[in-house]
Amino acid sequence: MTTLQLNRLPPLDAHAHLPTTTTSDLCEVHACVLAMAISLEEASLTSTHTHPHIAWGVGCHPRQSRSQASFDVNVFSDVAKNRAIVGEIGLDAGSRVPLSRQLHTFRSVLSVVADMPRILSIHSYRATGLVLKELQRIPVAAPILHWWTGTASETSEAVELGCFFSIHSAVARHSKFRTRVPPERILVESDHGYRDPPAAIACRIEWVEHLVAKQLGLDVANIRELMWRNLARIAGETETENLLPTRFAAILTTLEGPRDTPRLL
Repeated sequence: MTTLQLNRLPPLDAHAHLPTTTTSDLCEVHACVLAMAISLEEASLTSTHTHPHIAWGVGCHPRQSRSQASFDVNVFSDVAKNRAIVGEIGLDAGSRVPLSRQLHTFRSVLSVVADMPRILSIHSYRATGLVLKELQRIPVAAPILHWWTGTASETSEAVELGCFFSIHSAVARHSKFRTRVPPERILVESDHGYRDPPAAIACRIEWVEHLVAKQLGLDVANIRELMWRNLARIAGETETENLLPTRFAAILTTLEGPRDTPRLL
């Protein structure tokens, strides 16, 4: 890919929440977003959306009581057949939802994704060790740990399990991402909220790119290409390239074969 083409790569947000009515805002800011769903009901509202910059997901958030109570693995599986993204799912020890209910949902999702690989974004607040235990129990391809706060040893364990990490600005300065995680396992995220204007996403991602570049000792100009190449690796491992929106697909196609991972300074 030429320097000119690299300069045109849009920001890549690996984890955000967008209103299901979002249609054109992101075209104006040239951001590509993996948009998470907190429930099967929310995912159903985006079933006909074909925005070129937004990959709409299907999920069941561990903090959402109603979503957890109404989760149906057969409905989830049917929806996931046509989605590249599964998220947000996972475990949360601070949730009011009983952990037994969360575990049932999480295990059901992992069982489906084990046989039907997808780009998987996992929530693990105050449950990092338990999430890793479940990933050992039901291995899946290239899981992404969202806003990871695990210990250094848990981080090394996650790397051994083949996990990727989507880094939010709030955790970007943690040294474990420099000392324990290979650069080719990193993505960046905004965790953008439903009430925030989508136009803010690009600026937020640019800030995280800056923080990650400083943390890894890399040139910030190379970070965005690295993020896209890492997504390409995940899409390849999960065989989801054909399920991604047109803008994503065009970029992944334009990227030439794998390059050497940038070296840390």
